[in-house]
Amino acid sequence: MTRFFVAILSVLLIAGTAAGLQSNPLRDRLLGSSRQQETTGWYQRADTGSFFLFDRSRSVALLRERDDPTAEVLVLFPNRAPGGGTAFVTDTGREVIRLTGLGGATYFPADAPNGVIADFASAAGSLAPSPRSPEEVRALAEQVAEDFADLVGDNIDLGYAPAPRAGLGVQYDAFRMLAIAVQRIDDERRRVRGIDRVSVTIGSEPGAYRDDRAFVIVIAPNYGYAGRPSSEFIMGALLDGNA
Repeated sequence: MTRFFVAILSVLLIAGTAAGLQSNPLRDRLLGSSRQQETTGWYQRADTGSFFLFDRSRSVALLRERDDPTAEVLVLFPNRAPGGGTAFVTDTGREVIRLTGLGGATYFPADAPNGVIADFASAAGSLAPSPRSPEEVRALAEQVAEDFADLVGDNIDLGYAPAPRAGLGVQYDAFRMLAIAVQRIDDERRRVRGIDRVSVTIGSEPGAYRDDRAFVIVIAPNYGYAGRPSSEFIMGALLDGNA
């Protein structure tokens, strides 16, 4: 009889353990074990329904809008947010997205600077620069040189250091960032007059600065998207100290 009761008790304990292991959405959310495990995924804005990809698979995060294939990939650095959670900011310090400890997200796009709620939609693959050929880099560099010459109203010399083949995608994207900055700066072109040389060099970390009549962009090809400055950073460096 004793064995019979022990067997029943064992069965009940096993059943209780199995029930405890079943998914509990509320418990998972409170423990942060659901969304936080999805390091890369599509998020959907609550106001417009549009999607963006948020990639946290590396030490710095990446974000890109889905509906614009030519949109800039933002490189974001995690910081502690006021009141808790994590704020992800660009290389100019602009906050783009904030995550709470429970996995909720607030997105701060240009068209909604006060923030909108964004919900995790589905898992996704990580972001990486597309492979490029030396010919593609050269063609884009020539186009950017023409656009820059139009901006300053004079001829310019543009040069760039050879990048390793694996880093050509980063170098190509650095020229894209420069092209975006040139387009945005059009209304303040007087502040960049006098620049007659543009150089894209390779260094240990990304950056951009003015050096007398030269403008220098530094890339670190091994870091992927994080190896080039943002268009916003480039634009700020172009205008820096030249009001």
